[in-house]
Amino acid sequence: MLPEERVDAPAGNAQDPVRWGMGDAVLGLALTLLAPAVVGSLVLVATGRQNFDGLALSGVALLQVPLWAGLLGAPLWSTYAKGRRSLRADFGLFMRWWDVPLGLAAGFATQLVLVVLIAVLYPLFGIDTEQVGTSAEELTSSATDAIGVVLLVAIVAVAAPLFEELFYRGLWLRAVERRWGTGWAVVTSSLVFGLIHFQVYDLPALIGFGLVVAVLTVRTGRLGPAIWAHVAFNLTAVISLLAGMG
Repeated sequence: MLPEERVDAPAGNAQDPVRWGMGDAVLGLALTLLAPAVVGSLVLVATGRQNFDGLALSGVALLQVPLWAGLLGAPLWSTYAKGRRSLRADFGLFMRWWDVPLGLAAGFATQLVLVVLIAVLYPLFGIDTEQVGTSAEELTSSATDAIGVVLLVAIVAVAAPLFEELFYRGLWLRAVERRWGTGWAVVTSSLVFGLIHFQVYDLPALIGFGLVVAVLTVRTGRLGPAIWAHVAFNLTAVISLLAGMG
């Protein structure tokens, strides 16, 4: 059981059961898939574009809003409509000061280990390592000036860590844990996190990172370490790519 699930319910609601669960997690996942697709299609029709190739980073950021709305909206709905009306009490959204060094170290180390493993293992199976990280490269290449770099960092090191950890290690992990136990929660939430990115060559790394932050969340009972690990994991890749571009 996650330690934070033992947090007392708010005064006046001690007898109210927590009713959110797998159904809310699955519906939230559907929302994160459908909302960006619908909004993206409407934008293409309205602008007459065939695709989003060459889209400015500001446009990329705006297109992330429907995704972020789903990632944030599902936990908010779950806690306020079916839970203890607290993202902290239901999903462990809080941190201690030591979560910063712990998470940053874990995220940086995980990135380095996964890079080495991929470099060693992919060639053994005839997999082209040049295909790894192409989505990150495309996103980073769109940051052509200082403002672009700031916006890039805001997307990958602020918004993505916060919203994704709240959804995948908050709602999803705990929903599975309530139904099938902690072991299945760690594995399932990591698989969902990896698969939802739709990046075949990056899939092993995404699942591996998901496992690390899921374990951090289970062991500490809060999302702080996972959020900071996500920050470090993404920033390490972005800084490396920016340095290569320079």
